[in-house]
Amino acid sequence: MIKYKSMNMNLLFQSSERRQFIISFWITTIALISGFVLSILSWLELCVEHCSANQNYRLFGFSFGKVGIVFFFAITILYVYTRIKPALLRYVGWILASALGAEVMFIAVQRYQIGHWCPVCLSIAFSLVVAALAFSSNYLRPFFKTSYNKIPGANMKKLKKALSTLTFFMLGFLLAFIGVSKPNLAEAAAQEMKDRLAFGSKTSPIEVYFITDWFCPTCKSEEPMFEQVIPKIHSKVRYYFIDYPIHSKTLNFSPYNLAFMVNNKAQYFTARNLLAKLADTKDSPVDDDIILLSKKGDIAFKELSYLDVKAGLDFFDKVVNDNDLSATPTVLIINTKTKKTEKLEGSKDITEKNILDAINKLSK
Repeated sequence: MIKYKSMNMNLLFQSSERRQFIISFWITTIALISGFVLSILSWLELCVEHCSANQNYRLFGFSFGKVGIVFFFAITILYVYTRIKPALLRYVGWILASALGAEVMFIAVQRYQIGHWCPVCLSIAFSLVVAALAFSSNYLRPFFKTSYNKIPGANMKKLKKALSTLTFFMLGFLLAFIGVSKPNLAEAAAQEMKDRLAFGSKTSPIEVYFITDWFCPTCKSEEPMFEQVIPKIHSKVRYYFIDYPIHSKTLNFSPYNLAFMVNNKAQYFTARNLLAKLADTKDSPVDDDIILLSKKGDIAFKELSYLDVKAGLDFFDKVVNDNDLSATPTVLIINTKTKKTEKLEGSKDITEKNILDAINKLSK
């Protein structure tokens, strides 16, 4: 009779454990799916109560939203697969512990660097905490049970598991501490625009910058020579046309010049000559002037967005400031590997021969 009752108690306990496991499994799964959905909202940059600067931060160069999407998708699939291969549960636990450690760092960034809470980000953190608590509930109960019954050696095994979990928690925090950064978005946009504005060889270490002002008479006199030298260097160097507004009116032409360089490279010199002629008659052109000008040159004009124009102007400023330029026209030749530079200023220095000689010199 006593043996029969003992068997019933064991069956009842096993049934209770199984029921608890199923409940924790579904809570964990739902929490992970919630984190995945919230990560999509973060990636789409959808604000709930307000928009914070969290969107400008990155983890090893990737936005938090993208990292969250990949993380929650992968761990959800892995966790569901543990129903087939329970041995994978330990890896799920380690991953969750690492994610919790990283989340502590993310919350610290919101609190102490940004100074504003992101509701979506906090909701993701809450989903992760719920998933971790539900997942660990299957291990906490046996831990306390073995501790209460004082089963020999059981506590040491549980302690090892706890220490390994803590190790992964600290590892996640450390990786987040190393990987979290706030990139200079303006600088990144300028670098991207630099690639879009480039002419010639994309792989050459030699860069040539033709720096001019739309209202500089000497610059205009050098334009025919630029057209002659370009075919001779096109396949050898990477070259750019930079607007340096010695005359502030040049800024009125820069947005259109940028648009032609980005969208009409094959017809750029035609567009450039037409812009130069327009500068002889107008200080501040409007879109209709450019559309009419484009029709004359049989050019399909496409306007750039304000963000692209700003990135282009930032790139122009960077070239001028980084190289301490103070006059137009200037031709700057740079070897990006050796960092050696040749600078030609004014009509006396800027000749076809001097440009070619400088390129050959820096190519050695």
